[in-house]
Amino acid sequence: MANVDRRWTSLFVVILSSLSLLPFCAGAAEQQGYVRDLAQTMEVFEGTWDQETPPPEEHAAWSPIDHDVFTSEPREPFVWIRGKLDSAETMEQRWLLLSPLASSVQVFLDGSPISRNPVSALDQPLQKDIPFHHPVLELPKTESASDMLIRFEANFPISTPVKVVDQTALVHEAVLHTGLSVSLASVIFALTVYNLFLYFSIRDRIYLLYVAVAVGVLLYSLTLTNLQSYLGMSEEQFNWLGKTLLILMPLLSIQFFSRILQLKTLFPRVDRIYKFISAIYLCILVATPFFTFKTVAFLAASVGIVVYLSFVPFAVIQAKNKYKPALYFLIGWIPLIIAQNITSLESLNILKGSPWVMYYIPGAMSWEMALFSLALASRIKILRDERDTLQAQQIEVSEKARKALESSNRIKDDFLNAVSHELRTPLHTIQGQLDLLREAPLNREQSNAFRLIEYANLRMTRQVGGILDFVDAQEENLLSSPQVFEPQSLFDLLEYEFRETARAKPVSLAFGMEDSVPGKVFMDGLMLEKVLYQLIDNAVKFTPAGGEVLVRGSRLTDDSVLRILVSDTGPGIPDAQREKVFQAFRQGEAGLTRRYGGVGLGLPLASSLANALGGAMRVLETSDHGTTLEVTVPYGDVHQSEDHDPDQLNLGDVIQVPRVLVVEDDAGNRMILRKQLEKIGVISEGVQNGLEAVQAAMNEPWDMIIMDCQMPVMDGIEATREIRLKAAANLDTPIIAVTANASESYRLQCLEAGMDDYCTKPLRMDKLQRLVTHYAEHRVFTRVREQRGLKDSLIDS
Repeated sequence: MANVDRRWTSLFVVILSSLSLLPFCAGAAEQQGYVRDLAQTMEVFEGTWDQETPPPEEHAAWSPIDHDVFTSEPREPFVWIRGKLDSAETMEQRWLLLSPLASSVQVFLDGSPISRNPVSALDQPLQKDIPFHHPVLELPKTESASDMLIRFEANFPISTPVKVVDQTALVHEAVLHTGLSVSLASVIFALTVYNLFLYFSIRDRIYLLYVAVAVGVLLYSLTLTNLQSYLGMSEEQFNWLGKTLLILMPLLSIQFFSRILQLKTLFPRVDRIYKFISAIYLCILVATPFFTFKTVAFLAASVGIVVYLSFVPFAVIQAKNKYKPALYFLIGWIPLIIAQNITSLESLNILKGSPWVMYYIPGAMSWEMALFSLALASRIKILRDERDTLQAQQIEVSEKARKALESSNRIKDDFLNAVSHELRTPLHTIQGQLDLLREAPLNREQSNAFRLIEYANLRMTRQVGGILDFVDAQEENLLSSPQVFEPQSLFDLLEYEFRETARAKPVSLAFGMEDSVPGKVFMDGLMLEKVLYQLIDNAVKFTPAGGEVLVRGSRLTDDSVLRILVSDTGPGIPDAQREKVFQAFRQGEAGLTRRYGGVGLGLPLASSLANALGGAMRVLETSDHGTTLEVTVPYGDVHQSEDHDPDQLNLGDVIQVPRVLVVEDDAGNRMILRKQLEKIGVISEGVQNGLEAVQAAMNEPWDMIIMDCQMPVMDGIEATREIRLKAAANLDTPIIAVTANASESYRLQCLEAGMDDYCTKPLRMDKLQRLVTHYAEHRVFTRVREQRGLKDSLIDS
């Protein structure tokens, strides 16, 4: 429906409805018959006579008819006219045909009524010999001329043709007037149904207003053309319907006109005036049962036409502004105004009455409703064009915003990477110096200062990493990189990291791992470490002195799922705050940040990391005496082989010392790493960029390569790719990324490039020791074993 021009569709409905009944009218026009108009030779009684019996023939009030329109008066409910039928008319079968608006018709021939009961315009046409909605009386046959006297009521000002017709002419009149009346009604009906369909398609309430107005116009047209007689209405029902429509139509029209001319938007004060007028009409509508038909008709005619015409200036203003619905409004109004004026002039006997007067207003209303339908279609087109323009503007704005956001994200990512690098690099230097000083002889005061510096450096490192991980979590860039690791070793590491913090508070900190948990599992141990660090840090922070923090690990029954519970004896989490604690920068209560410190990223970050692992985190239980948080993460099973454990190698009489290549652009960090390796008992060489690392790897074999990533000339990722492709002696040499970039996406890039492990700065001495044992010494052991096997095979041969 959106792709169809509704203006042409509405016009098509009008034309189709009209053309469908033209054959009936054309057929009626071809018929002939006997027709004689008696009105020009008749007399009207202009005196006072309120009786149902005819006035005396000799009464002086009888006078020739000098006007064409009649109406009943309250004191004179009946209109009396008389004439003469010639012998030719009385000797053949003839019918008397009157206006469809004439009611209570009684005909007297030579003083005697020709029917027992008056003929009403509301009589069912289908019960007549010839179905016709005009009053029709069959005249009796006589041998001579007869005097005829007609009595009728005229609630509407009507032009009353009095015709004597034969059967052929009666059929002609019936087909012609029925076809014309039904044609006009069908146009309005078709437009009503069409716009009701549009309402259900578009859901714009102005279409309901149109439908309501159209239904009122349809019923009013049926009343004026007397088609309502087919509905079998009584006189009381007819009067009630007529009075209701005379008030309801202006009431609905005011609402419809105000909407279609946009008065509320452009002329708000005028719109309020029309709302006040609508309220008056509503009061009159409620009071219609207490008014006579003529009173209501007078109010509708006098007040209604003024109200209708008052819309014309606003329509002209809108039309000048090239608002097409207003133009259709004016074009639709012109015929209706002309029809109403002609009808009024005829009812006042200023213009000569016409037998077609009952079709003026219905015909004009059909035209009006057709043009109003076109106005609605034009309005919808305007709204659609405005919507399309607005959508195009919104798309343009959205596209600009998207580009600005992408640019902002790039700037932010570059900034975070730069900040991360600039923060982690000096932190790495500090940690390296601390590790070198660890075995130096220090007095008690120096030892305390050493522990404070080490704790502050460690906490700063964790906070920097947490912020970067949270940014990745917000952008859904957290990527899990599973590897084989030992859950118990993770617990040992966390216990070591929090030992001093818990002891200083003091808080009892205990770790426990059930035997059901495998010694080694396949999952992202580094990410799980970050989850547990945040939870334990929160628990220790919120637990008061003398409290207890318990970390328990277990395996869910029959599932490869690791379940870790972190319990504390802190203040607990109120029920209202349970969901909020997983939102960033919230700590349950406003004052907790000031009381306990932190930025409120702990639980939200831990929850995001747990989700990235394919697991979940929830508040298991909480009260005023503490909280228990549950973390569940799936893991892959690791099948233990009979090979030597690479972390517990016994080199025996192996005298070869691991050789490690340190690739680091910062001279200070390069020096510290080499000194740390020297303390471990490893031979090392240092280069300052990726290109030198590739050359060194091509020149000689190494047992392990420690690779920084962000370096000049060639970065670590590109250098790793080159080594894996070109350095024959180091195609499978372990390459360990040691970088200041802590994002998960960057870690994945490093691993995809061919690196074996990924560590963020600062790199602690114990972590470096584990890396050397796991990778470098294992490679030495493997190489020596291969050499011995080759030697033994040569001896055997």
